[in-house]
Amino acid sequence: MVTIRSRKYGSGDIVMLSVRIKDSKHDNAIALGVSVDAVRWESIDKTLKQAAEAYKRGVSIFIEDSLTSKLWKLLRDLSALQKAKCLTPEVADMTVRSVFAEDVPELLSQPTQQQPASAKPTFPEFIDQYIHECETGERLKRKSTSKIKDGSLKSYRGLLAQILAYQKKRHRVVDWDDVNFDFYNDYKRFLIEKNYAPNTIARHIKDMKTILYAAKDMHYTTRDDFMSSKWSADREDVDNVYLTSQRIKELAAFDMSDYKTMKSRVELYAKDEEEKKSLGHALKRDIYRQKLNEARDIFVMGCLTGQRVSDYKRIKENMIETIIGEDKFLHLRQEKTGKDVYVPYTDEMDAILKRYNGVLPKVFDQHLNERIKVIGLLMGWTEPAGLEEHRGLMKYTSQKRFCDAIKTHTARRSFATNAYKAGVPLSAIMAVTGHSSEEMLKKYLKLGSKERAILAAAEFKKIKEAM
Repeated sequence: MVTIRSRKYGSGDIVMLSVRIKDSKHDNAIALGVSVDAVRWESIDKTLKQAAEAYKRGVSIFIEDSLTSKLWKLLRDLSALQKAKCLTPEVADMTVRSVFAEDVPELLSQPTQQQPASAKPTFPEFIDQYIHECETGERLKRKSTSKIKDGSLKSYRGLLAQILAYQKKRHRVVDWDDVNFDFYNDYKRFLIEKNYAPNTIARHIKDMKTILYAAKDMHYTTRDDFMSSKWSADREDVDNVYLTSQRIKELAAFDMSDYKTMKSRVELYAKDEEEKKSLGHALKRDIYRQKLNEARDIFVMGCLTGQRVSDYKRIKENMIETIIGEDKFLHLRQEKTGKDVYVPYTDEMDAILKRYNGVLPKVFDQHLNERIKVIGLLMGWTEPAGLEEHRGLMKYTSQKRFCDAIKTHTARRSFATNAYKAGVPLSAIMAVTGHSSEEMLKKYLKLGSKERAILAAAEFKKIKEAM
C-alpha cells in the first residue's frame, strides 16, 4: 500500500508531507520536503481520495491544484511499481525525485494557481502516461478495439522501473534526444549486469519499441534509431519442461482432499523444514485443498486442449459444438490472436466440466502458477528438471526441481509435444493450438535429440521429393 501521510510541524498549523510504502518486504516513509497548512492538507487529502475512487472505476478527474496533481501522480507511479513487484527503497526515492524535481518551492508559493503543464513529457513520464492510458482504456491494442491485457501492463510497469533504475545507476536522465543506439547498447549492458535472462531483456526492448512508436506518432521524438531491425534483442528457445501423457493421467486422477495423505506426502517430498512447515500449515485448511483440486482440473484442461492459459481458464459448456456427425468440439476464439479454433471434445474434458456444472472455477494466473507447483511437489515430481539457463553472461544447468519448473504454459507445451509424439501431423496440431506456422510450432515442441533428428529427416525427405 502507498499513502501520503501528514505530520504536524511545531506548534502551528503546518504539516509536513511524506509518502509511506508498506508491503510484505518494506515499511518505510520518504519525506517529500513539502510543508502545507492543515486546512490545505484537508483539501488535498480529500481530492486524492476522490481521485483514487475514480481511478478504481476506470475514470479520471481533473485536478486543478498543481501540488495535488503531483502527489496523485506520485501515488499512481509508486502503486504501479509496487503492483509490478519492482518497488525498492532506491526506486521509490528515484521516483519521488523524478516527480517533484526542483519545482516544489514554486508550487508552494502559488498554492491555488495551476502551473502550466509541460507540452512534452520526459521519456519516463511518457511511459507512465502510456501505462495510465492503457489502464483506463484510452489507449487500445494497435489495430484493435480490445483493451491492453494485464500481462502487458505488468511488463510496461517493469520497463518503467528499470528505466528509472538505469537513470540512477548511470547518473543520467534519459531525454528524447538520448534515445539512440548508444543508449540502446548501454541499456542492454545494464540489464545484462543485473543478470537478467535473454528473454527478459528481449521483452524489455520489445516493450520499449512499442512505446517509442507511440511517442513518435505524437511527435514527442524525431529519433528513428529504434525503428531499425538492429534495435532488438535475440530471444532464445526456453528449455521448459512438459508432462508426458502418463503424468497427465496420473495428475487428473490425483485427489488432494484428504489432509493426512497430503501431509505424509509433504513429509516425504518437501526440500527442507521451512517448506514442510509452510505447506503443512496451508494444507490443514479444507478450502486450500479444494483450491488445489480446482487448479489441477483447470491445468489438466489446458493439457487436453493445448490452449494458452487465458483461453483454457475460460472454457465452459456452451462452447461445445457438434459439427461432424456425433463428433463434438470446443469452439473458442483465442484472446491473444482472435483466431477461432476447434478442439476435439473428449470424455476427460466432459468429466471436468460436469464437476463444476459446466463452468470452470475462477482463479488468477499467479495463484494457478503457485498451486500447480505445489501439486507437482505432492505428486512427487521433485527430481532435477535439468534445464539450461542463461543469466547475464552466464549459462549453467539449473538445480530447479521439476515441480518448480511447471507453470501455466507447461500445459500448452505438453499438449503439442504429446500430440506430435503420438504421430499427429504438425498441421493438425496447429489447427488446435493456433500456431501461425510449422516453424513456430517446431521451436515449441519439447523433443529430445533423437526426436529432433527424426523431425529434421522428415523435412529433408520433403525437400528431396520436391526436387
